[in-house]
Amino acid sequence: MNKKAFTLIELLAVIVILALIIVIAIPKINQYITNARKDSLIATSKDFIDAARKDAISELFEFPVGTGDVTIISLDRIKLEKGGKKTPFNGDWLPEYSYVAILNVGTGIDPDYEYYIAVRDSKRYNIALTEEDALERSSIIRNDTSNTKVTIDPMCGSKEGEYKVLDNIAGLEKYKPRNGWNAIVYSSIEC
Repeated sequence: MNKKAFTLIELLAVIVILALIIVIAIPKINQYITNARKDSLIATSKDFIDAARKDAISELFEFPVGTGDVTIISLDRIKLEKGGKKTPFNGDWLPEYSYVAILNVGTGIDPDYEYYIAVRDSKRYNIALTEEDALERSSIIRNDTSNTKVTIDPMCGSKEGEYKVLDNIAGLEKYKPRNGWNAIVYSSIEC
């Protein structure tokens, strides 16, 4: 009789090869998925900035007036055309740590606006206050909330905008006015 079959050693060799492929492939696939989610978080952050810009132009929020004035809008006050209800990591946005800041680096007569965003979600993904043009995958920090301290503690305001004088806004130190920040805070978080 001439039977064709695999020997036990051949089967074990195939199993070992498959196990090695899986051990190598799974971390690469996880890294690919994480990077795709980080890229999506950056894109969503830019969408929030664009929506805040459009809402300010539409006069839903006030632009900062004088040099060093800032308008801070909690993400819970910004509505995106699509998406944005959950983070790309399937976490919830934490509105007390997630906001867009519009800074007037010009003058009251000739304003020049810069847009910044800070993000924190319930899955512990964070972006420290970062300028719109500087957002990139490396801006995202996981599990290290010390680098993303709340800029305004507590992040409270009103739906109509609440005027505050703030001593410090972490991430904007180079623009800090001598007498503190004149800020208008739009947030659903009440203090």
